[in-house]
Amino acid sequence: MLVTLFDQGLVSIASFVTNFLLLHHFSDAKSHYAYYTLAFNLMIWAAELQNTLVITPHTILTPRLRGAALRRFHGSTLVQSIVVSIGTMLLTAVGGLIAVGRDRELSLVLFALAAGAVAIGLRNYARPYAFAARRPTVAAILDLAVSALQIGGVLLLAYTDALSAWTAVATVGAAAAVPSLVWLFVQRHHFHPRLGHAIEDYKIEWPNTRWVFLSGMLWNGGMQLYPWLILICSGQPEVAVWGACYQLACVANPLMMGLQNFIGPRIAEAYAEMNRGAFASYVAKIATFACLLMTGPAVLLSIYADTALQWLTKGQYQGHQQAITLLCAMIVFQAITFTLSRGLFALNRADLDLYCNILPLLILFTLGIWATTAHGVDGAAASMLAAQLLSGLSRGVFFFWALKRPAVNRAELLPSAVGAPAARGAA
Repeated sequence: MLVTLFDQGLVSIASFVTNFLLLHHFSDAKSHYAYYTLAFNLMIWAAELQNTLVITPHTILTPRLRGAALRRFHGSTLVQSIVVSIGTMLLTAVGGLIAVGRDRELSLVLFALAAGAVAIGLRNYARPYAFAARRPTVAAILDLAVSALQIGGVLLLAYTDALSAWTAVATVGAAAAVPSLVWLFVQRHHFHPRLGHAIEDYKIEWPNTRWVFLSGMLWNGGMQLYPWLILICSGQPEVAVWGACYQLACVANPLMMGLQNFIGPRIAEAYAEMNRGAFASYVAKIATFACLLMTGPAVLLSIYADTALQWLTKGQYQGHQQAITLLCAMIVFQAITFTLSRGLFALNRADLDLYCNILPLLILFTLGIWATTAHGVDGAAASMLAAQLLSGLSRGVFFFWALKRPAVNRAELLPSAVGAPAARGAA
């Protein structure tokens, strides 16, 4: 657990330093930081696409496979991950071509993002792979190398006065490339990649993965479209303010993401090892523990974050205490939502998680549009908090209802699972 938290700390520190070097560098020109905020938002979308299509099924099914079956499955998910990254690269490049002649800075940002898509995708695959394989030290070494390269690259760009939104995005991709390729070379013996196997395995995974995918896209739509909504309603300066407030509220992300990296695989393993009564108790305890653990940092950030923001931006960003407080509260409840979501995935009821994620999208297009138009960043933060509360409550109801229904173990259906031990979660 400590190694997991240390690893996530590295990732979050790299993101934090990158964001606030940009904030400090562009404190008098908010539009430049706004472009990086939008690019960072697109990285979140790409990561969620990969997570829902590849990483979540990998995390859930890995504990139920052994030996050659596991190596084949690892190879299949690696191929799937690369295919998803290539698709992301092509879509982003098309966006860059569309932006040419309309917004030069945006087109450069999109091209830079496309260039680094495969490297970032490989790094995003390597981390959860290491956690699922119970090798968090490998993830920590990888992230230490990536973080050092990313922070060093941004500092060099700032020193040479070459720092901009698109060069910062290019640095993120370049920093991920070499360490990720080294990781793949070192870990190559754990993979048996074949395109045919990847297609065959994915056909078996798809009946449940489709719900994970649709659920993730709905969730992202309800929670990650706010920068674009703010851009439409209030313009680029407010997008920069939103990015700054959001990044400060996420200072506790090392703890949150470390918990998620630890909780996700453990819940999948608990379902494979426990009867349903013990599994329900385990998920409830984990959700309560995660919420309590996040409360302390959220309170401290709510008190001091606005002051820190003013200092970091030389007084250019101030008066945003309310937005930061609302976002901190949202992150606390996110700990509960994530735990219950992974409980539903372990039960192979991602379809129920999908229904829960309709609520944030409805709130975005009702309360979100009105509140953002009327109150800017504060309204957007309040809408996100409301979405998190309602989706968490609905997940709790569905989780305990699903426990009473028959279970399906899709790992037993995989061709690669021949001879693998059966899960005991249905007992």
